[in-house]
Amino acid sequence: MSRDVKALFNIDESESIGSVVKVDSYSVTVLIPSDEVLKNVNVNSYVLLHTSNPNIRLVGRIDRIIQTEESDEYEEGQIVSKILSKNIAHINALGTLKGPGGGRENTTFSRAVEILPEISAKCFSLKGEELSMFASLISNTLAEVDTPLNIGYYTMAANATAILDGDAFFKRHAMIVGSTGAGKSWTVAHLVEQAANLPSSNLVLLDLHGEYTPLGENKNVACYKIAGPSDLDDEKSNAIYLPYWLLGYEDMLALILDRSDDNAPNQAMAFSKLVLEAKRKYLIKNDMTKELETFTIDSPVPYDMNFVVEQLEELNIQRVKNATGKEVNGPFNGKFNRFIPRLKAKLADRRYGFLFELKDSQQQVEYLKTIVSNFMQTSNEEKKGIKVVDFSEVPSDILPVVISLVAKLIFQTQQWTKKENRYPISLMCDEAHLYLPVSKSADASAGRALSHFERIAKEGRKYGVSLTIISQRPSELNTTIMSQCNNIISLRLTNQADKSAVSNLLPENLGGIKDVLPALGIGEGIIVGDACLLPSRVKIQEPKCKPESSSVNFWTEWNKKDVEIQQDLSKSVDNMIRQTME
Repeated sequence: MSRDVKALFNIDESESIGSVVKVDSYSVTVLIPSDEVLKNVNVNSYVLLHTSNPNIRLVGRIDRIIQTEESDEYEEGQIVSKILSKNIAHINALGTLKGPGGGRENTTFSRAVEILPEISAKCFSLKGEELSMFASLISNTLAEVDTPLNIGYYTMAANATAILDGDAFFKRHAMIVGSTGAGKSWTVAHLVEQAANLPSSNLVLLDLHGEYTPLGENKNVACYKIAGPSDLDDEKSNAIYLPYWLLGYEDMLALILDRSDDNAPNQAMAFSKLVLEAKRKYLIKNDMTKELETFTIDSPVPYDMNFVVEQLEELNIQRVKNATGKEVNGPFNGKFNRFIPRLKAKLADRRYGFLFELKDSQQQVEYLKTIVSNFMQTSNEEKKGIKVVDFSEVPSDILPVVISLVAKLIFQTQQWTKKENRYPISLMCDEAHLYLPVSKSADASAGRALSHFERIAKEGRKYGVSLTIISQRPSELNTTIMSQCNNIISLRLTNQADKSAVSNLLPENLGGIKDVLPALGIGEGIIVGDACLLPSRVKIQEPKCKPESSSVNFWTEWNKKDVEIQQDLSKSVDNMIRQTME
């Protein structure tokens, strides 16, 4: 045992803050002997408690401090004694610190509570050098890989680097939450930069507002954007199209079908039959005989949407002869009076051009391989492992379907890859509350997104796909997906519903952390989960390439004199009309 770490087992008894007077399953009550000692005891600070084994210490966190008032004790109406005030600290057991011995070569820390202290056992507050030693021990335990996941610095010991277990953080799913301006985007950017330092990283960041584009300054980060209206005529190399034929049957219906229409069942049935027929025509034309035997309506096979529309129009005006030879309306006559205009409006809307305005090369099955390669190829000489995908020009009404399409493509590609050839990939989902809402508030579009992401949350680990959910409103997030996140980085939260949503995910003995969340500083967070050995308050390290998410200082800007007009507002109006940013 090194001299420094040995000091954790040999703290002088004069520094004790009290003795154990009560022991429960995972909590300990300590009696603090005097008000003078009480001044140095703080809620949420860490403590060491002696156990019956001199080579083992219990590590705990002070949850509450209570001072009972002085009172008289009566017996038959007479004062027989005075009960003096008592100072009580309630401590939650967090883990076990073990010195060398019993097969161990070094001092180790485990989150398992293997032994509890005895009554009258001494309790010591971790502070100063001892706290720095302990924090360093935790970091060193997690820093065995060549490039550890360095998240920042411990607030409790500023000179100790906070290290996370990168394997546990990504494979067990994670959640990053915090109010606007708390430092959430910086945290995400720092994590992405850490991953970019690895030689073979594979991560996709779903960027809803284009704020993470500056990360492209990193040589290992590729920035893509879902093609907007301006890209349809002047295609950029980083613009990605997501052809409509990649959408599954239910996803496509969520995009074009009005469920309130009385004819919706007929419309869905006819549409499905025509799509199957159109896909069959493509497979026959391209001599894809093997695929022709096994394809389904959800198979990612190109088909001609114009053919589908033409057939729908024919069915809508079709006249047939009945048994008597008299001409009457066909079974679908007039059933598509609202459906066809709605579908044509979608096809003609340039905002949906990335789905429908496709070149011939994007109407071929080979284009799917190009898309999958852009999203999923790990770092090599031609590709960059970190991919930032900008969805800022995607219309909000179809945003959930489009984002879930990307997630579904990645998951299904992994699913259909042989186990020995699967390479792990992580999806970081920014502003997740917009497309992964509480189920009862989900519309058809968000409902489809939920079904895909819920499956990834439940089964993704088996196929090497992980999720990192990022949101400023955890109370509006889908609870099924949240429950699968075994790692939480929570920055400042002030809303009661949001605090409760995070608290509900914590182990029972950590529930008190909820009360700390409103008091966190900017860029400061509480980290809980499998990736860290202890729930830790950490100052997140600033990223080198900062996202474009900083808030505007209104009062400061308004207080400036002779300010030049920031832009020609007529150009802004032109951009709004054109639905593209010049």
